[in-house]
Amino acid sequence: MRASESILGQDFTIASHLRFAFPRMMMSLFIMSYVVADGVLIAHYMGTVALASLNMIFPLSGFLSAIGMMLSAGGGSVVSRRLGARRSKDADRAFSTIAYANVVIGIILACVGLFFLEDILLFLNVEPEQMQYAREYQIITLLGLPFLLLSLTAQTFFTVAGYPKVGLVVAICSGLTNVVFDIVLMGPIPWGMTGAAVATVLSWIVSVAAALIFFARPNAPIRLLWVKPEWLAITGAVRSGFAEMVGNLSGSVTLFFFNAAFLHWLGIDGVAALTVASYATYVFNCIFYGFCEATNPIISFKYGEQNWTQLHKVVTNSLKIIGLFSLGAYVACLVCAQPVLAFFSAPGTAVYQLLLDNFWIFALSLLFMCPNMFAAYIFTAFGDGKRASIISFARTFVFMIACIEGLPLLIGEIGLWLSVPVAELCAFVLSSSLVWASRNRYGYSGKPATKINKA
Repeated sequence: MRASESILGQDFTIASHLRFAFPRMMMSLFIMSYVVADGVLIAHYMGTVALASLNMIFPLSGFLSAIGMMLSAGGGSVVSRRLGARRSKDADRAFSTIAYANVVIGIILACVGLFFLEDILLFLNVEPEQMQYAREYQIITLLGLPFLLLSLTAQTFFTVAGYPKVGLVVAICSGLTNVVFDIVLMGPIPWGMTGAAVATVLSWIVSVAAALIFFARPNAPIRLLWVKPEWLAITGAVRSGFAEMVGNLSGSVTLFFFNAAFLHWLGIDGVAALTVASYATYVFNCIFYGFCEATNPIISFKYGEQNWTQLHKVVTNSLKIIGLFSLGAYVACLVCAQPVLAFFSAPGTAVYQLLLDNFWIFALSLLFMCPNMFAAYIFTAFGDGKRASIISFARTFVFMIACIEGLPLLIGEIGLWLSVPVAELCAFVLSSSLVWASRNRYGYSGKPATKINKA
């Protein structure tokens, strides 16, 4: 029996579940922190125009990352189910195929992006004074795109293999690489935005190199092999992980509507307040995401193993943990609101007062966010991309757009702050209904599943 099968096949209690998930949760927080640090360093060395150029090309970066996240989340589900079914060689083949696919897709997208780069930058409304910064940064990151896709996959598969602590260490090394080379290549070595981009690509290479060393070993829990690519693994990964891509792409589009609505109703102070409120709650979003990412391979493994008793236990314990996380996050926001908001905005300013008056409303979304994320992930774990995509698209786009466009017209400015909580509440009703209706279909009721996805 492989180490991954032993780890994922254990009898998970709430305590052991949390021990397994904790490193992945910390990984999400650390990745968020070094992304923020990256932006701070660019602003420090290159100025706010350079930082603004980075934000302007964010939709392109978001699209490219969404492709990698789809393959990693979906591929992790496929491999975990095969491990649970004791199909170790098939799991190795699927994992290797996903890795090859990342390289090929990365090269193709990089070539297309470089060829149409000028048109893409114009489409994204990059201003003339930002154009050179954006061009320099994007050329380097496009050249390193295969490493980005592989690094996203590595983050997921360290957890799928049963070694989230290794993934955390690799994420720390990757983040420190980015920060150190940002300082070196924009300070003593004045490469400007090219230096910032090189630092980012080097951080991806560190993740990929660590993954190669870990997974290419003869005794690796999941092995990276030279094998004939398997089309079924690709289609299974796309089908299972499509919701992940939908959610990321929809989030980028939705942000445009939110900024426009807050600007229309509250002016630039409103946009600033929205940004601060989003940052303050994003910490918990990362924790929720890390927990769902860590729980996904456990559920996939139990499902592939057809261990219905354990599957029921894992899902039930997950719901208990999620309930405590959600309530704890909201209480923490209420208790720590003033010092946290003061860190981003000076007390006495219009932005600070807006936040102080309305943040408790905006933070209500935390009560429903994690259950909704978990609902999409649980269907991803079962290979049900249809239901996972319905939840993700409805949650991140349909309900969000309807609320931000409709609520302010109905109830005024308070509707702006209620839009996210109400959208999450609507998604909660939808996701709860789908999860309840599918309990026998996928066996987490404790009875044998009526539907087995074996991809």
